[in-house]
Amino acid sequence: MDNFRFEEQKVTSLRHKITDDIRKAIFNGQLKPGIRLREIEMSKQMGVSRGPIREALRMLEQEGLLVSQPYKETIVAEITREEVVEVLLPIRNTLEQFAIRKALPNMSGAHYARLEEITADMYEAATKRDIYKLADCDLAFHEYLVGLSDMVNIISTWKSIYNRIRLHFLTQALTYDNLTDVCDEHEELLRVLRQGDIGEISEALTEHIHSVKWNE
Repeated sequence: MDNFRFEEQKVTSLRHKITDDIRKAIFNGQLKPGIRLREIEMSKQMGVSRGPIREALRMLEQEGLLVSQPYKETIVAEITREEVVEVLLPIRNTLEQFAIRKALPNMSGAHYARLEEITADMYEAATKRDIYKLADCDLAFHEYLVGLSDMVNIISTWKSIYNRIRLHFLTQALTYDNLTDVCDEHEELLRVLRQGDIGEISEALTEHIHSVKWNE
């Protein structure tokens, strides 16, 4: 935490504000994987007691963004290749395949137009080399598709892995020489969606989700 300081908190800001500030710092890359979070230091910086900070850390641990062990400091979570390949991507692929099959018959021009808007935002973020905005757009694209399924349990399950997906994306983005490649993948997926062939959609989605690169 040597190069990052939390803002002093106002009296009305408690657990949710603190939780949001820590989450944003992780997603914006200010708190990187492996960094230790010290309650005493955070308490002094924010000007609040350790109670709401401890509650915020517990909530973020449940979201998969932090890791803590008894009698040890809390650290920002890392995401491993094993977790991504063996757990995260298969779950994500299953959820999104099911959601799209449910959503596809009811998708209209307005829905495709919204996906086009998100893709355009992705290109803008890629041009600016803003990987954090690009991550937001990438997830917005897929979350929108999952939401169109109108399946509450599927949407809830997808949201439960949202933060881990985002951490994975931020790691992935660093492996791309040209960030517009990420946008091109979504543009191709949108093209296949428009054609409406569920077999081709399933194949394209699986290829897209599993197109994982790693820094060796």
